[in-house]
Amino acid sequence: MISKSEIEQILRIDLLKVLTTDKFYHYTKFNTAIDFILTNHTIQFSDPTTFNDPFDCSEKLLKFNYNDSLVDDAINHSSMRLSRQQRIELKRSFNNPKNYQDILKAERQKYKIACFSEYFNEILMWSHYADKHSGICIGFNFPHKYDDKFVLCPVKYLDELKPIDGTTDVLRVIMYWLTTKSIRWDYEQEIRAITKSKMNSKNELIEFDPKYIREIIFGCNVTDTEFNNGIKKIKKSGLDLDTVIIKRMRINEQNFLLKDEIIKPSALHHV
Repeated sequence: MISKSEIEQILRIDLLKVLTTDKFYHYTKFNTAIDFILTNHTIQFSDPTTFNDPFDCSEKLLKFNYNDSLVDDAINHSSMRLSRQQRIELKRSFNNPKNYQDILKAERQKYKIACFSEYFNEILMWSHYADKHSGICIGFNFPHKYDDKFVLCPVKYLDELKPIDGTTDVLRVIMYWLTTKSIRWDYEQEIRAITKSKMNSKNELIEFDPKYIREIIFGCNVTDTEFNNGIKKIKKSGLDLDTVIIKRMRINEQNFLLKDEIIKPSALHHV
């Protein structure tokens, strides 16, 4: 069983990792990067149930050793409107884990996530999330907590699931839950930006200050024409490219990896 103190320790380690990570990289399609992120300065946050991992944030993965205090806490934090009698009946029937799962499911629906990585040169990330290397990876240096917009938390990769101590408060459980995945996904080295949304839609665009953009990296299958057109659009948006590192990924002919090529600012003046 994962104790309350262990979860608190895990979350403290998560915070330290984010605070010591220099950049957070977001892989995406070419047009999404140019037209939304780099021009309109917005990032899409999504319901985690739409992600490509069917286990992502599934309430079925939560296993609890709980008591009455946890039940009260869960009910009080829930968006479900319950009468006094309904609360009593819910507590009586808590020997069925599905009841607690329903409460957490309702709570989870309030949260949306944008995905980042510690690395910009992972070939599988380019394949899966950047349109088969035809997209763009953008490096940011967001603070751990960006105003009231979102917080950054690293994903934990586990090879087994353990029951969670029922005395752990709901918010810590939610944060642990939203940032835990199977060890099979550890190549992503994911950092999640998490926001609590009042919108009922699956996706939400959140604005950010472009001063947090540090790198713009074009995939190895981006053509010269696409690169030049993209740079022109970025320039028109007013983003100061003198403060941003521009790169293009190339195939490394010596192995099955990628290598990055920094584009000198002087070369961009002619685009």
